[in-house]
Amino acid sequence: MFSSVSSYPRTQLKSTAVLVAPDPDYRLALTRAVEARNASIVSTLTSYPTYNQTVALVEQECDCFIIELDSDTDAALDLVELICTRKPLVTVMVYAHANRPELLVASMRAGAREFLTGVVDPNALSEALLRAAARRAETTAKKTQGKLIAFCGAKGGTGVTTLAVNFAIALRQETGGEVALLELNSQLGDVPVLLGITPRFTVADAFLNPARLDEEFISTLVTSHRTGVSVIAAADTYTSEPSPDPRTVSRLLELVTTRYPYVVVDAGGGMGKASEPLFETASTIYMVAQPDIPSLRNTQRFLTYLANFGDKEIELFLNRYEPRKVEFDDERLAKAVGMPPKWKVPNDFAAARRAANTGTPLLAEKSAVGGVLQQMARAASGKLPESDKKRSFRLFS
Repeated sequence: MFSSVSSYPRTQLKSTAVLVAPDPDYRLALTRAVEARNASIVSTLTSYPTYNQTVALVEQECDCFIIELDSDTDAALDLVELICTRKPLVTVMVYAHANRPELLVASMRAGAREFLTGVVDPNALSEALLRAAARRAETTAKKTQGKLIAFCGAKGGTGVTTLAVNFAIALRQETGGEVALLELNSQLGDVPVLLGITPRFTVADAFLNPARLDEEFISTLVTSHRTGVSVIAAADTYTSEPSPDPRTVSRLLELVTTRYPYVVVDAGGGMGKASEPLFETASTIYMVAQPDIPSLRNTQRFLTYLANFGDKEIELFLNRYEPRKVEFDDERLAKAVGMPPKWKVPNDFAAARRAANTGTPLLAEKSAVGGVLQQMARAASGKLPESDKKRSFRLFS
């Protein structure tokens, strides 16, 4: 064994494993040995997987991977190394019929944590499985997911991107912590234009390279903005590539929310089914609409669709709001849409256009729009709302 035996609470941990064993005799022996230890095999592979199959394999929820080496040692060691590279905290056990020191060393170098040989010793296997379960439990306990906040609109042109960009900056100002801005759009993003940045890499690189998605790869996609917000922007060129696989989007969101305590997502459009992981995992969804019949009609339909993802925290956001020109009050609006508006942003087209043309955030100048976004950011970060007097002083002094 590579790992020393530790005193884990045996009664609380039941191990799960993925077994890769092309040899039928070894496969049967390992399955029986594992199950005899009150553990379970959640998946069994009868051949060594290809690279792409391995990428999907490592996403399986389990405590450890058990890999038989004898059928094809080189292929098995390549598999061990790939799994350990993709998922460095996972436990990989290897099995060989003969106890060969050179094979043990090669397995260690590939990243394996446990080494089983010959007729598997029940006590040794129990300890190895116990360590794997405890290691995963400890890793899961330490790993916290950041707050995922999504901005989406049921109709184009409602100002979703402008609001998401400036909200992310406001959230950075309010919390002082790390904030990521993710433009989840497979085509022609506007975030770089609004922020005056030129990203070297974009979210399109993640969509095109799902097999490479890990923490290190995500860090290469990030462009730092002078406000302190970390930006993962959409591509600024049009391509004919199809929408990304939902599993790729899910993995991307998992990595970003693990890295950042706050992640603001411009949900974009045209993602289809690939948007589902966002709606499933978002802690808050800001539904952006304009106070006109076409926008509100689409919003009502979108809210009906979002109901499929469970009891989500959804807040209705009215953009470009002009009280004197609105033909219906909040009560009628709530009846038509299904919920009352939580936030209303006044119409300031001149400021929005000026910000877009100069690549300067709206929050750089004092405005009523910025005031609303600051209040939203305070609420999202768990702070109490500012009094009207303090807010007025901060915005216009």
